[in-house]
Amino acid sequence: MARQPDPTISAVLIVKDEEDYLARCLESVRWADEIVVYDTGSTDRTVEIARRLADTVVEGYWDDDFGAARNRALEHATSQWVLTVDADEQFAGDPRSVRRHLARPGASLFTVSLTSQVSTPSAPDVPLSVARMFRRGEAHWSGALHEQITPLPGVRLVTRPMPGASIRHAGYSEGREAMNERFRRNLELAERELAAAVEADAGVALLAVKRANLARSLCGGGRVAEGLALAEEVYAGGALPAAGLDLLSRAMCLMAAHESDFALARAWVERLRSVVGNPVWADELLVKIAAMEGQPEAVLDALERIPTTMVDAKGRRARRVDYARFEVWALCRSGAAVDATRVAERAAALGVLAGEPLELWSWLGESGFRRVAAALAEDAWQLLAVLCRQAQQVPAARRMLGIMAEVRPGDLTPLSCALELTFPHDLAGLEEAAAWSARLRSVGLDARCPLVALAHDQAVPAPQRARAAALALFAYADERALPALEAALAEVRPEDEAELGAHLDVLAPGLVQHA
Repeated sequence: MARQPDPTISAVLIVKDEEDYLARCLESVRWADEIVVYDTGSTDRTVEIARRLADTVVEGYWDDDFGAARNRALEHATSQWVLTVDADEQFAGDPRSVRRHLARPGASLFTVSLTSQVSTPSAPDVPLSVARMFRRGEAHWSGALHEQITPLPGVRLVTRPMPGASIRHAGYSEGREAMNERFRRNLELAERELAAAVEADAGVALLAVKRANLARSLCGGGRVAEGLALAEEVYAGGALPAAGLDLLSRAMCLMAAHESDFALARAWVERLRSVVGNPVWADELLVKIAAMEGQPEAVLDALERIPTTMVDAKGRRARRVDYARFEVWALCRSGAAVDATRVAERAAALGVLAGEPLELWSWLGESGFRRVAAALAEDAWQLLAVLCRQAQQVPAARRMLGIMAEVRPGDLTPLSCALELTFPHDLAGLEEAAAWSARLRSVGLDARCPLVALAHDQAVPAPQRARAAALALFAYADERALPALEAALAEVRPEDEAELGAHLDVLAPGLVQHA
């Protein structure tokens, strides 16, 4: 039987004035079959960057309608599947795994985990499951603000999560001025939509939807008290359709929790429970609220109501393993570190990371991190390496990637990610440089040897450069290190010569006299 061709994927973006973020975003989706960028009127270098990295760049227009702009961008996509990302986001995941899951029959819409570069103190971040991949020709975007993927007439969308894939959102760390501008734009749009609906004497249901959108935008713009109050008014009015109450309840629940009003957050959970159809979607919010409240026992209690696997009437799937991050955190906070490691290992075997790399390192320690890495399914292996590379603490990131390299010797993924971190002068010491040199040379990357680079780095003290050069010469006979050794020895202070000589005799017996 002939092998079926892999599904094709178009990464589609709408952008405006995103020169600070766009390149990183587009690099993260270069694996797609095509990249379509629809610009809505940039005045900076956004279009220039897009033309360099994207396949199709459309200089379009903005009409205060996010859904319409996304649909205009969608018209230029030609692949079987559409991946929607924003310019201030980066996709992380194994492209082979993504295509493998897209090729399986059944689903027409996939969700991915979305996390922002803002941490909740003392608790796990609250990742969101967002619909971002759909089969072209079966769905489009609806809504001028808070736009949603909706099926085309006569189509029933079946939703599944995409294992081993996530989107990293950087927008909330872009600076106060840029954030305020985004929120101001969304708030103005929500206010205009509501005013237009009032002027058109729209029905009470549509007015309720527009007021709910305004409540969400007020919260996003920092006017949280106003947003929560308006949401209460909308709910009390009783005119909001079930789908709108679903969206509003989810947003207000998490917003109230962020404001530490956990009683109000739980009230919104119960309102969601009344319309959502399946209690698991309310229970999963209780898991998140308890984590934000810093109550590990409440997290574990709520998790007991999450089934191993559940598919609701709309084709949306919930799995207990997808909440492993909260379970691991709660177990660690409860003093059950051994159980936490077991949960993280089981999740890893199913392709689910039970936390960010630095979280896993903090919660489980080095040995626990090693066990999780060893248990990882292929889907999540590349994702973990990419997340390590993106971690803000470079020495810890390199240590975690080093453990991954030890778990799978010769695997290029952690090695290539490590090479994107800063080498070599910030290495912890000669021992770490030697370890990375051995790993890289084992896969033929002699040219990237950190020992040689360290030997030539003028920012490094002369004795350390001399040690690195001597070890590269003795261990690998790498002649590139010889001039570096001679230059370093010439710079060593007389009072340091005896100590350095003794070190070099241990590292490379007889080499210095020869040199």
